[in-house]
Amino acid sequence: MINSIDLINEIPNLNSNYTKAKSKQKTVAILGSSGSSGSLEKYLKASSDITRHFVENGFNIVHGCGSKGIMGEVYNSAKDASIKNAAGKPLQNLAIIMQPLWGDENLRDCVPIGKANSESERILKFTQVADNFVIFPGSATTLQEATTLIQNNRYPKNNEVKKIILFGLDFWEGLVTQYKKVFEMNLLKENPIGKLFHVVNSKEEVLRLILRKN
Repeated sequence: MINSIDLINEIPNLNSNYTKAKSKQKTVAILGSSGSSGSLEKYLKASSDITRHFVENGFNIVHGCGSKGIMGEVYNSAKDASIKNAAGKPLQNLAIIMQPLWGDENLRDCVPIGKANSESERILKFTQVADNFVIFPGSATTLQEATTLIQNNRYPKNNEVKKIILFGLDFWEGLVTQYKKVFEMNLLKENPIGKLFHVVNSKEEVLRLILRKN
């Protein structure tokens, strides 16, 4: 029987095949809650539909391999829509795994392309494999992901500005208000809304923002 240590050891720190510019342009990182709160119900279908649409248009999806909530929807949608190899592995369903494993990961139906020891390390690795980010509502970890990615866009390495899309106007209202306040206080040189990140409320807006770039 394979234990969790054996599974982790088989996963590369980060597969360099996915860090190439062409691959990053065609990869969307989709983040959000892996919890099963009823308050997230209205976002589940949108996350599933957006994932499926990108996969069908030739994009890879990378996520954290959560099995519940929004992350579970993204995983299953990417798995079902992806092209498969001869062994049935969904090649467009990518994951960066936290170590130690949480215990509910399905590593059989995705391609684990990297692993991380902390949330900050995992965020960095997401940026190394994806140029596009769609962030759905979630808990403190999701907020950390969003604010770190936005900050990275303010000071991009190698001029790599990511397309960051926050989904859910009501959920992200507080964050948007805070960034507007920072701008009004002249603590940012330019309005961050539309420059550092976008806030949307529909599948169509997400697809338009990313597909028109690629």
